[in-house]
Amino acid sequence: MALFFIHTLMTLSILCFYFGYWFRKTRNDIHRKVNVLGVFLNLSAAVFLLAIKYLLGGLEEWGIYPSVPRLYIDIHRFFALLGLVLMLVMLVTGLKRKKQIHKKLHFIFLPLYTIVYISGLFLFQSSP
Repeated sequence: MALFFIHTLMTLSILCFYFGYWFRKTRNDIHRKVNVLGVFLNLSAAVFLLAIKYLLGGLEEWGIYPSVPRLYIDIHRFFALLGLVLMLVMLVTGLKRKKQIHKKLHFIFLPLYTIVYISGLFLFQSSP
């Protein structure tokens, strides 16, 4: 159930990012609100996942098992960390209206986040 919850939050997050991207030129107010919601959902899932892993007994105790060797999970985590940093930089540059850097970063962030999201769906399973 925990894996389903994490995947649901991440799915809503990526949907928010692409929905917000769609309105980036026509309705900036929607773009801002939906993308801030996407950041909140992503961070909520990440904090929940880290709490499970390090504070609440580990992933296996919560029914989350790896389906691939550890190397692939470490690669996923590395790119997820890069995506997290880019997401936060995009949040700050968007809120401070630094349009040039914000516009350039989305070319890196959206594909990277999409790859990390999709890989996360396949790297873990809810049964051993």
